[in-house]
Amino acid sequence: MPPRQRLRFNGRVQREVVGITLYRHADLEIVLRGFNAAYNGRRQRVLNGLSPEMVLRQRLEADPALANPTYRQPSSSLIKRALRIVEEAKEVSHPDS
Repeated sequence: MPPRQRLRFNGRVQREVVGITLYRHADLEIVLRGFNAAYNGRRQRVLNGLSPEMVLRQRLEADPALANPTYRQPSSSLIKRALRIVEEAKEVSHPDS
């Protein structure tokens, strides 16, 4: 991921994920993986209207040697599971400051 794109991703994670209170490490992993999958599927202006996933596919078609043989595609239910965890976290009462 180019440095500019990485900063955009990190900023988005900070705004949308870091403020969620989760009580299990496994839930955090699912939420972050789900967020990553959703982010990679979202078209972005900085990529000329393509999603990061589309750009990656174009690059792999041009040079198959770039492929990581150990990579596994996220399951189609990952984003749904992540959204369910986030929804449950929002229902947790937070102490008054």
